[in-house]
Amino acid sequence: MENLLKTSIKGFTLVELLVALVVMAILVAIAAPAFQGLIERQRLKAVVETALSDLQIARSEALTLGLSGTVTVTFTDGASWGYSIVSSGTTPTVERAYNDYGDGVTAAVTGWNKAGSTAAFTITAVRSLDPAGTGSVTFTLGSVSARIERDLLGGVFVCSANGDLGYRTCS
Repeated sequence: MENLLKTSIKGFTLVELLVALVVMAILVAIAAPAFQGLIERQRLKAVVETALSDLQIARSEALTLGLSGTVTVTFTDGASWGYSIVSSGTTPTVERAYNDYGDGVTAAVTGWNKAGSTAAFTITAVRSLDPAGTGSVTFTLGSVSARIERDLLGGVFVCSANGDLGYRTCS
């Protein structure tokens, strides 16, 4: 008889389960906006890192070609941005566009012989001080932006307006 009285029922009550669900819902509601910001920053960083890598590879390709060839980089800016890199010919070796990364990332180009919404520059094996080769492209998503700059010597650098994304602050 005593054993029957000591038997306990194991499990959760409906009230305990509902309290746990409410606590989880509150935590998700608090974390969702921060998580969305993180996703936007990572999407923008993916665009910037890919473009930076492509420009550095284009510079290496120009050095590989030597005096016999050039590498041309062409940017189109705006909401429907894109760029292509052509090595000594007419067939692009690299082509990227905004829709490769999802909507929302915009690009604004300054310098690089910009005419309208298109800008282009040529990379040669000789590091000539070509003022047409200086310029930048600023990628923006929401309130976060990062800029890729190319200097007279052909160096490519990344900065951001507020030091976001782990890059140095733009001067």
